[in-house]
Amino acid sequence: MTRVLVDKIEVQQDGLAFGDPIGCGYHWTEPDEVDAYGDSVRRLAGKVELAVDGFERTATLPEEVFAGEAADALRTRAAKRHEEAVLVRDNLRGLGRAINAYSDVLRRHREGLEQLHARATGQGLDVRGQKIWPPVETIPGDAPQKELDAWERDWKAYQECFETKIELRDARRVATRELIRALADYADVHPDKDRQKLVAASAHQVTFGELRREAAEEAMEAVQAGDHAEAAQRTVDGLKRREQSALGSLEDMVLAERPPAEIQAQAEKVAAIHRELTEARVDAREAQVVADREQAQANRAARHLEDAESGKPRLVAEPVAWQQPTDQAVPVNLKDRLG
Repeated sequence: MTRVLVDKIEVQQDGLAFGDPIGCGYHWTEPDEVDAYGDSVRRLAGKVELAVDGFERTATLPEEVFAGEAADALRTRAAKRHEEAVLVRDNLRGLGRAINAYSDVLRRHREGLEQLHARATGQGLDVRGQKIWPPVETIPGDAPQKELDAWERDWKAYQECFETKIELRDARRVATRELIRALADYADVHPDKDRQKLVAASAHQVTFGELRREAAEEAMEAVQAGDHAEAAQRTVDGLKRREQSALGSLEDMVLAERPPAEIQAQAEKVAAIHRELTEARVDAREAQVVADREQAQANRAARHLEDAESGKPRLVAEPVAWQQPTDQAVPVNLKDRLG
């Protein structure tokens, strides 16, 4: 069995109480790594912006440049794709900004923990490794005044460190909730729903992020392949209409006893359209085969994601190394077999 996880943004809910050792170790993701990921998401948004511009130019092609039924269909589809691309671009930008903002919080959190450790060390508290230990709980009443003052001073220093740690923790938790809210708003990802689920996947670890990314990529490829198949079929349909129109014109010219040169020219035009139609039909069939294959892969990826989210087992085929059979029989060592 393989545990399916999300990134553990906020899993450890420590019950820190006054008088407990105060941890100063930074155990979260490195801020620079988070920041770099946010930058990569925003760069991806920049690439999507190119698609937005392309769809917008296609959707606004004037009738003088491209007219007809095919042109109208192209403009309609481009307008729809433009709206989808704008939504993807805006979501990526928002998600990238949220991730960058979270990296800044993590950086301040790490710096705050380092300063807390240095302050506790400078004030003479008991610091062992990455933990600040509280002073002794009690002191004899007949202890010298100097020891009493030092004991009280240590507890005040510990209290300051404790309050600083609580502030740092609460600030990070607020930022974590904001990041989770951004994931839900921009990427429809809900980490709190993805915890503690199991799927069967050999000995490999599978994350919901990978499953979602795989499903999204397969879905996008299926959409692109479907669009290509539809465009190829529209080309076939248009060539059919052109062929029928050309054949009709050729028949009219023959019936009207037009000059042989005109009839021959029209016949060559019909033959050329027919050749083009034949090639377009082949392309359309191939495009449909690709579209069916991509759709099947997208359906499979979607089922994997759905099964993982519902906790169902997911079967993964493991390739088995094939060995060339030997012609010579290997003698059986009975001593090895029987001990």
